[in-house]
Amino acid sequence: MTAPLSTIDRFEIFEQLHLHQRYIDNDASRASAELYASLYWPEARFTVNDIRQNVFDGPAGMKQLYDYAHSVFPMQRMRHSLGTFVIRGAGDAATVEWNWVVTWREGGEGFLSTGTYFDKFEKRGGVWKCVDRISHVDPNWPAEKFQPWVDRQDQTFKAS
Repeated sequence: MTAPLSTIDRFEIFEQLHLHQRYIDNDASRASAELYASLYWPEARFTVNDIRQNVFDGPAGMKQLYDYAHSVFPMQRMRHSLGTFVIRGAGDAATVEWNWVVTWREGGEGFLSTGTYFDKFEKRGGVWKCVDRISHVDPNWPAEKFQPWVDRQDQTFKAS
């Protein structure tokens, strides 16, 4: 029988969730992109379902996701926060369902966007990291505010 997750395991996974939100708000440097990518196992996949669907695989994909977010969208105006979460699992495997919150300003208006992540975590060598993450954006996402940036992404994307 596999042992249930310990309190320490749960805290370490929670810390990974918090670091994700903290690191995504860092600057657009290569060092910050690499720090963000370090939260994931090398074969990890991140699927984003918002005004489009994108899939990012492995370290290069996580770096691309980070670079895309920081060069296409006004990340300097955004703050990511961790909402409610549920951690389940046993042994070296866990699933997490957690809510995210993004606050930002555009044109003198404040916006609140929310969504849910569905994660799979694995513990290897005593370290918990995400191996699969799916993001679903709630209908409150102001797509009309994001569409102009998406339309210009070919001109604005920059790799760190």
